Amino acid sequence: MSEMRPAGELRSILDGEALRHRLDEEAARVRRSGGFLSLALFRAVAGPAAPAGSSPLDGLATRLRQAVRLEDVLARHGQDFALLMLDTTANEAARAAERLLGLINKDGDAHSPASAGTATAYGEVEGGGAALIAAAEDALREAAPGQFVSSKTMDGRPRLLVVDDDRVFAEALADTIAEREWEAHPCTDVADARQRVLDTSYSGFFIDCVLPTSSGVEILREAMAAHPGRPAVLMSGKDVDPHAILDALTLGPVMFIRKPLTHADLDSALAMFRQLVPGIRRRSRRGV
Repeated sequence: MSEMRPAGELRSILDGEALRHRLDEEAARVRRSGGFLSLALFRAVAGPAAPAGSSPLDGLATRLRQAVRLEDVLARHGQDFALLMLDTTANEAARAAERLLGLINKDGDAHSPASAGTATAYGEVEGGGAALIAAAEDALREAAPGQFVSSKTMDGRPRLLVVDDDRVFAEALADTIAEREWEAHPCTDVADARQRVLDTSYSGFFIDCVLPTSSGVEILREAMAAHPGRPAVLMSGKDVDPHAILDALTLGPVMFIRKPLTHADLDSALAMFRQLVPGIRRRSRRGV
């Protein structure tokens, strides 16, 4: 985890009502500007050997307070502890929850093993914060003591448009992007592409430079005119006019990559997108 609290410095824990209010605020934020919102619930269950009158939650609050990141929100939700992780993807949240669960079960009372469940949402969070709590609770109910269960990611992921007349390439690139927790839509028809780049739901674009009946630079120009500041990648596996490429780079946050794309190329492109798409922070700043 990144940026732990100094030893002895403990944060306050929100109550259930304050947690719901904060969740609704954050759900509204990602609905406006994009980004991820993840919630982890932790529960400790007293074992048969637990001392009479002891609470399985004794000590759990201290361990969580000392182990979570400064930017995250810790709350008490009924008999559970909730950790709200801002701008955190499903995989990142899962790694964080598993790490915390391991610390809790390793250092805590052996008579009260903890379990955890997480839920992650992007964009339109149907039902607001309550839906995120319900999804995390569903995952938690499936978790045996000492185990972690993650729910499915709710309501989509950041959407990218892949424009390339090579269907095999476009679909393969979209699938590879999807493995990195973005939603990618392949588009192989130029007329369809001209309509889709006007769609405000796309966070960025991958556009082939050489297309039948059109130039990828022209489609890129239309996309940038409709959505100033949206990041884009211009691709080409053929020799193209260097002046056209230089012209494209002046349109906005545009990266040029030669095909075939390598995994390093794609990671560099998505790193640029994370810097520029509202609500999505750079993973390099996150040490989970």
